[in-house]
Amino acid sequence: MALLSKWVESLDYEYEILSSCTRHRSHHSNCAECVETCEKHAISITHGKPVIDDSKCVQCGDCMAACPVQAVAGILPNRKIKQNRLIISDRSFPTTTELLIFHKKGIRSIVFEDESLIQEWKQRIEQVNQMLMELGESPYLISTDSVEDEEMCSRREFFSFWKKESQSLMKQMTPAKWRFNHNALNLRQYYTDFHFTDITVDIDKCTLCTVCARICDQKCFDVQEEHFTLSMQECTSCGLCADVCPEKAIRMEGKIIQKKEINLFIYEKKCQACHHSFKTVREHDEFCITCTKLNYSPQKGERLG
Repeated sequence: MALLSKWVESLDYEYEILSSCTRHRSHHSNCAECVETCEKHAISITHGKPVIDDSKCVQCGDCMAACPVQAVAGILPNRKIKQNRLIISDRSFPTTTELLIFHKKGIRSIVFEDESLIQEWKQRIEQVNQMLMELGESPYLISTDSVEDEEMCSRREFFSFWKKESQSLMKQMTPAKWRFNHNALNLRQYYTDFHFTDITVDIDKCTLCTVCARICDQKCFDVQEEHFTLSMQECTSCGLCADVCPEKAIRMEGKIIQKKEINLFIYEKKCQACHHSFKTVREHDEFCITCTKLNYSPQKGERLG
């Protein structure tokens, strides 16, 4: 087991962008979270897709935590964890996502070895504590107390910290590549009673084209015969639905809200111009989308030539 532990510690894994990236799935995607969060400018958009420059990447893990669909695979940096306290000894500080997950895993205090670092990370700590309060959780306690027998959480131990205890170490690894915990950076699985994104659909623009329902892997949009249901619980905040919507009828706002579901009634109408049946989310519609766009001007209130 000792040899296995040393082998695990020696493993390294260059970060990579997986095919689940929204820019790989659609050329309409405008997501650039990984690019914007990388302070080393190691990620760029090339031919419409994010590319990591390994020579600049320092494997800080910020891009992993920022990616809304966990499409960046790699290994998060080691953190000092002792007696359910997170120890900050240098300028490497966990992301907001990490801190929210750490809190759910029982860590309640952040200890700074260097008091000057508190001021440097004050804004992020305040942001996280505000989010925790909105989630009904207690805020992090901040101190500069020393921790006896303080030790670095090893990569193997940190790996186990993120994974379910029921899984064995060997089952968690693959010989060729050790993909760490990008799939574990999903806040929804830790805070199941809340949404981290508020999605609204402008019913004055929506044409029920169902593109959003077809593109969303999380099945947040469900268009049935009589109802258009919007469920935000599984939303990853990737923004792809808003990017692909031809009418720009979808708006997304990052905020913490209580779990909810929106139901829009679908009306079946007969077009006053072509006399074909059509469906709409607007009770007052008299013309189908085709006739509205080609033969009718709602602004002028008259049919055209």
